[in-house]
Amino acid sequence: MKKDIKRENIITAAGNIFGRYGFREARMEKVAKEAGMGKSSLYYYFISKEELFEAVVEREAENLKNEIIRATKDITDPYKRMKIYVISRMKAFNQSINLYTAVKTNYLDHLPFIEKVRTKYDKEEMKMVENILKDGVRNNRFKLVNTELATVAIVTAIKGLEYNIIIRDGPEKIEQQVEQLLMFLFYGIVKRH
Repeated sequence: MKKDIKRENIITAAGNIFGRYGFREARMEKVAKEAGMGKSSLYYYFISKEELFEAVVEREAENLKNEIIRATKDITDPYKRMKIYVISRMKAFNQSINLYTAVKTNYLDHLPFIEKVRTKYDKEEMKMVENILKDGVRNNRFKLVNTELATVAIVTAIKGLEYNIIIRDGPEKIEQQVEQLLMFLFYGIVKRH
């Protein structure tokens, strides 16, 4: 059990170092110092910087998923659930700098686990959004002919606006930006008579 606690402490320390310096500039010496141990001791837990980064990214992805589930689990109205889903996703993603780096940057493509992380993350996100849409159809709140196509459109729109919402505009404007995005997605731009 003590080994697991030490391993978790190393992952936390590494998350801080990777977040601060980026994957390329992060050094195992810095991680060891942050974890309060010797560099050679790190290799008892992780055989390489790549393996350690993978553990950090996987933890952040799991934390992101759990935060979204926690934020949306008690909301029954599908529109509100979608809104809270997107807001909590954006906020949690903003806190997951290493996951964001792994999912969004090309310079890590040489790492074998990156594509696996991206694929798993994409599948989980598609499933969560599709479940919200299907609930909306079942509850007669949404009128959709093809929930799969709507899911792809919504996830694509969310991903396309990540940079604007998270990086450029900052976390303080997330709710306002998400509200505008969902109004557009759910009600369109066509003026009704």
